[in-house]
Amino acid sequence: MYKILLVDDHSIVRSGIRLLLKEHYGAIQIDEARNGSAAFGKIMDNTYHLVVMDINMPNTDTFSLLQNIQTIVPDLPIMIFTIMTEYAFAKRYLQLGVKGYISKQAEDAEILKAVHTILGGKRCVCPELLEKIQEDHHFDKELDPFGALSNRELEIAYHLVKGKSVSHIADTLNIHTSTVGTHKARIFGKLKVDNVLVMKDLATYYRLI
Repeated sequence: MYKILLVDDHSIVRSGIRLLLKEHYGAIQIDEARNGSAAFGKIMDNTYHLVVMDINMPNTDTFSLLQNIQTIVPDLPIMIFTIMTEYAFAKRYLQLGVKGYISKQAEDAEILKAVHTILGGKRCVCPELLEKIQEDHHFDKELDPFGALSNRELEIAYHLVKGKSVSHIADTLNIHTSTVGTHKARIFGKLKVDNVLVMKDLATYYRLI
């Protein structure tokens, strides 16, 4: 009997996936967690065949959570299930070893196919990302320079290369403009660039945009 952990801060999402998996697999055990701390605690106390996890949850650094999980249970398959399907984020998590990256806008059949594929020991990503991966000549190489950025820094970098202003980013992410400015300076330092245009060229080269 499969045992799966659903990690998402929205109960409606967890309930929907639980119902979908129960209807398809029947005899299946499903646990739930609403943030990274709760998820890690359950993983420490249980043995799972799969973790289905969002990457945008309050008080959760999913990058660090993933690293901690891989340190404790390196063979545990993780499927990212998220609304954030920008290639910059998908590439980072796939390079770090997750077995799947699926959009929350996917149809039930696509979600079930992904779960079945990953439980079978293979990787699965949503079709729109698969095409970009196949075109990305750097994908199978070591982490690109953007891999040095934290999740928040990567998020802000993505908005910057898309041409968004500091004030717009602050409003979008519900943080202070000075915080965005601080992150921007750190991003430039880590990427060894001195302006957004150069950073955009770098992002284009590594197919992050």
